[in-house]
Amino acid sequence: MKKKMIAGLVAFSCLMAEAGAEPYADEYATGEPLSLTLAESVEMALETDESIAAGEAGREAAKWGLSSARRAKGPNLGWNSQALRIGGRNYENARHAHNLYGDPHELTRKSISGYVLGDKDLPVVSTQTGTVGAYAMNNTFSNSWNLTVPIYTGGQLEGQIDTARYRLNQADLTLENTRQRVRYQAAEAYANLLHRENLAQIAKEAVDMANTQLRLISDQYSEGSVAKADVLTMQVRLANYRQNLTSAQGRSAVARSTLASVVGLPQDAALRPADVFTYEPYPKSLAECESYALGHRPDGLAANYIVKAAKSQQETAKAGYRPKITGVAGRSMAGNSPFHSERSSSWEAGIGLTWNIFDNGVTSANVNQAGALVEQYEKEAERLQKTIRLETRSAYIEMKTAEENIAAAAAAVKQAEESYVIAQVRYEEGVDILLSVTDAQEKLTQARSNYSTALYQYNLSRAALEKAMGVPVTIDAAVYAEAEARGENAAKALQAAAVGEAGAEKKHEAAAPAEKVSASMKEVAVSAEVERELAGQ
Repeated sequence: MKKKMIAGLVAFSCLMAEAGAEPYADEYATGEPLSLTLAESVEMALETDESIAAGEAGREAAKWGLSSARRAKGPNLGWNSQALRIGGRNYENARHAHNLYGDPHELTRKSISGYVLGDKDLPVVSTQTGTVGAYAMNNTFSNSWNLTVPIYTGGQLEGQIDTARYRLNQADLTLENTRQRVRYQAAEAYANLLHRENLAQIAKEAVDMANTQLRLISDQYSEGSVAKADVLTMQVRLANYRQNLTSAQGRSAVARSTLASVVGLPQDAALRPADVFTYEPYPKSLAECESYALGHRPDGLAANYIVKAAKSQQETAKAGYRPKITGVAGRSMAGNSPFHSERSSSWEAGIGLTWNIFDNGVTSANVNQAGALVEQYEKEAERLQKTIRLETRSAYIEMKTAEENIAAAAAAVKQAEESYVIAQVRYEEGVDILLSVTDAQEKLTQARSNYSTALYQYNLSRAALEKAMGVPVTIDAAVYAEAEARGENAAKALQAAAVGEAGAEKKHEAAAPAEKVSASMKEVAVSAEVERELAGQ
């Protein structure tokens, strides 16, 4: 149903584009705009964003990398086959013998090996039976099969498996972080468009007020009640307001194209936000938000898996100090015809041991290099924790600042409206000058813009706070990390951490703040692909 809805929106947008619809509001629009809610915009962005598709491909690559590392511990059977034309001095005698005796055949030869008691009349005759003749020696065919089974690798294969497993965990969390980023981008683009349209509407209202005021002044000028200067002043004001409206509509058009691009629609699609900015007090403290972020940010937890993978690589490098034991079995044959063994035939089975006693310090250098990388990734993980805390704190402070501005801006709008009405009445009664009216209108327009901006900044900062805290889209990163620490494989950890119905029974208690923070965001269940992978393991 979700994909059908998105496909319908895309098709409708394409039809609008073919009809020549422009992404400008009001008089610039040539067709009915496509109405989108915030939830629909986020859902479409999550379905169509290329970075998510790239992350899913990266996760798939990491999964197969783990499969490859695990399968390296199993038996390996190889087949080597050769078909050769041979020649040279070594084979000339054999060919000459073949020409003399023909194909190989048995021949019994008798010879005198001695005499009985030295009597030449009583010779001792010995009989020898053998094969005479020689092979053609023009061609040779050889085949060999080798079976090897690693018994002990000094921790090399085990380290490679751990590294691949941690990289898959990292890929899962990186993919979730990408989804959270895309969700924020969609929310940001939606909020920008809504804010730009609100400012354009305020600019249009300013033009309407100026038009009304100009008509009144023009009528009064016709009656001789006001001076020509008042008419000219109002005309200049109106021109400025119209210029502001044009600029606001242009910025709205850019925001509309941005949102269309983010949600995967043609950039000239005519869109209209269906939602409006609202204000709802945020219930969590800064300390609670920081604590949640440090435990749930996918990129922060992914950094820990990068460190773990580096430590596994260090253990893999240490395998160079240790011997390696391998079970081996082989079979080989060679002949003048394919799969014949008249020239040679042998088999072997047993155990082989190799030990690099001295490698001129190569293993030591590899271990030290891996250790340096571990330290590098640990420091980067520590730096990321500081960044997470700073981003959370900044978004929270900005949200609280905008929250305080909302009340002040709302009061200012009410006061500016009353001031504008009073200024109009006083001017019409001739007890005040035009400057008071235009000044009151300027303040009213500014107050409305400030109120709209405060609501915009509050909602945008709240979305930024969700991103900084790591509020889940498909999986709760903290639950995923806990499941992995218990020994669950990646597919089972994904199932345990899935948000929505797929993971309702196993949802972590720390995710409770996320349910309130992300109430406006549509949760997405774990993909069917992961479910299939889980079923196959």
